Amino acid sequence: MNVSRGLLDGSDTTGLNTALSEAVCLGLQVDTAAHTLRLDLEVLTLPPEGPAIGDFRVALTFTGVGRVAASLREQRWDDLAARVLPLQLNGLNEAIRSFGGGRLHGWEFIDLDDSGWALWSELLSFDTRIDDHTSAHVLEFSQEEGIDPRELDVRVWFDNITIHDSEDREIPLKQFIAGGVRWWEAHDAGDPRTIRPGIAPPL
Repeated sequence: MNVSRGLLDGSDTTGLNTALSEAVCLGLQVDTAAHTLRLDLEVLTLPPEGPAIGDFRVALTFTGVGRVAASLREQRWDDLAARVLPLQLNGLNEAIRSFGGGRLHGWEFIDLDDSGWALWSELLSFDTRIDDHTSAHVLEFSQEEGIDPRELDVRVWFDNITIHDSEDREIPLKQFIAGGVRWWEAHDAGDPRTIRPGIAPPL
């Protein structure tokens, strides 16, 4: 069941930014007819009590999607400028999967400012408008791994979001956010339940 809770408010976006930090990106599916985009992730979360969940996969379905843009580019150490690589919307999932499960680095993904977009919007592989309505929110994330000279930036304009676990059970947004916030608070406190490969220890 796909239950809408209305447009996201400021606390929702702040909480989502925390809950999505360092999530592993597994793939993406776009349904242009339904105006939806599903982002498959493995997120960092803790239950209210008890041991950490080893593998918490979720599907974030963005609804009311009006536009999707992406920049896939390559820049080797001796290149003066990045080379934009060909990509279309129907190849975006394959491009994401080619990074082998890269993490979503950074702390802002939902309704962030346009500073990053201003830099890579001049290097677009594609910019596809699904319809002409003015979307309420934006999602922006990137993929890059190790010494790979490629980088992928994706920006999605959307209206709302629902979240489901790997058994297709809907997770209330507040519950999803709370699990992510608990994980990062525990991480910052040095909780051993948050020791994960690829995640830097607390300062």
